[in-house]
Amino acid sequence: MNNHRSIVTRVTLITWSILFLANFANAKIEPDVIFINGQFETLNVDQPKINAVAVKDEKIIATGSTNKIRSLATKNTKIIDLEQKFVIPGFVDAHTHPMETIWIKEDWVDARFPNTPSVKQALINISQRIKATPKDEWVFVACVSASENKFSEKRIPTKSELDAVAPNNPVILANGAHMAIANSLALKKLGVVKGVLKLPKGGGVLVDQNGEPTGVLTDAQGDIPASPSATEIERYYKKDIAAFWNQYGFTSLLAITPAQALPVLQAISKSTDKPNIRFSAAIWTAPNGMGMPNDLSAFEMPKEADPAYYRFIGIKAWIDGENDCRTGYMYEKYIGTIDTDPPGGKGTLVTTQDEANQFSKIASSNKKISMLHCSGDAATDIGLKAYLNNRQSNPSKTIQRIEHFGMFQLTNAQLKTAIAMKKYGLHFSVQPIWLLELVNADFENMGPDRAKSGFKFNTMIRSGLEPAAGTDMTGIYLGNIDPFKGIYASVTRQSDKGIFEPHEAISVRDALKMWTIWPAKAMGEERVKGSIQVGKYADMVILSDNIFQIPHEKLKDVKPLTTIVGGRVVYQSK
Repeated sequence: MNNHRSIVTRVTLITWSILFLANFANAKIEPDVIFINGQFETLNVDQPKINAVAVKDEKIIATGSTNKIRSLATKNTKIIDLEQKFVIPGFVDAHTHPMETIWIKEDWVDARFPNTPSVKQALINISQRIKATPKDEWVFVACVSASENKFSEKRIPTKSELDAVAPNNPVILANGAHMAIANSLALKKLGVVKGVLKLPKGGGVLVDQNGEPTGVLTDAQGDIPASPSATEIERYYKKDIAAFWNQYGFTSLLAITPAQALPVLQAISKSTDKPNIRFSAAIWTAPNGMGMPNDLSAFEMPKEADPAYYRFIGIKAWIDGENDCRTGYMYEKYIGTIDTDPPGGKGTLVTTQDEANQFSKIASSNKKISMLHCSGDAATDIGLKAYLNNRQSNPSKTIQRIEHFGMFQLTNAQLKTAIAMKKYGLHFSVQPIWLLELVNADFENMGPDRAKSGFKFNTMIRSGLEPAAGTDMTGIYLGNIDPFKGIYASVTRQSDKGIFEPHEAISVRDALKMWTIWPAKAMGEERVKGSIQVGKYADMVILSDNIFQIPHEKLKDVKPLTTIVGGRVVYQSK
């Protein structure tokens, strides 16, 4: 009898389960919002062209024709008619420093070329700030990368010139993000005296033939006491970063931030208010990776955080500086000599091979992305070797990344190694807009043979490397926020030295992938970002033009009309 009852019970449960599933399958999908009557470029190979999208709980639940998607609407569904406008996936910034960008944009003295064309004008700008600044208060100055190539004097301001305009204030003048000039009072406050060649957190100190500091500091980001307040950082992450990035079509970014600033973002992530952009955070402790704990659990987002908007995904260190300020670490010397050159004339080694090996090991043991900044050819070999060593001892496919891969230099051997390691989780961050800013400096600093080995986007793509574009925004070049200028440069090969290596031009479609699906892959997020398809976040951008139908010359002028995050309109052009 008991066996009979047991059988009846099981049959009843199975019957109810079948009926429930059948009813669920037949239930009408009720989207929160639908977008109809558009021209979508999905980057989904199975459904590249559609006219409409349905969204529920911030994710795409259906795509197809306008009639199909309209039929899903209920009385509670918001309907947005796109009026045949062109729509693409939301841009994903694969490498950026958003906190620093807003701070430098708002608070630093502006001595950026071309609006500041000379050392003379830069000093005038600084003196004007000094007049309104209390004694002993730090003053920070932003100059674009390679200012020594751009200013009319073909150099940057000196320590003595900064002393003259600011005798009572410590001043740091940034020549891009990897070199700075400090005046005497700033050096004193940093503890830099005769004979000091290294700062506690890895910064380099250049000295003259008598051992006296010249004022030049290399990769001293961790040593200079420069940061916004916690209140300012909170405002940036709650509002200002999204507002700045959204207007250029960005819906997601990899935010590289100093470890000491991360607690502010962690606290913000507990809020039930949704931000207007998705933050995937990577942290650094010092340029050479020193101070990075073996256990990274303290950097995880709190349990209250919505992982759709807040994630901790990786750690970063710098192998070298950058070739544009002659601190990228190379096998051969830079052309000529200038006063700001590090000893040896081959750039700056910030992180040794052993340190890079250990850094990579920490990342993989915590299942986090390892990000190694590599500019010069010698630095790139150190980064690749660190990852190869790590793979041999740890065969997991945790993502490993070379930041700025091949921007200034790329050898055939490095390309071959990169191709071989791609299947083991190696990814590559690139900055296309630098074509418009740094090619001329490359020729002046390295000569044509080495300069022509950089920016090989077509070669990378044909080799299957799927380069992920990032703005590398720091607040130094404010115009770098615009991805369409990067797309334009990649497709036309226009540079600040004219058309550069035209055989490395790429298609508009590949240029779009560099800002969408490939960054999503390089962040381990391709299942939810980078294309318009069912199951992914409804992150999209409505554009002023169909980028596949306009002359390539006009790509630089395309503007986002509307930016959509999770089906929510977060930016609307005026």
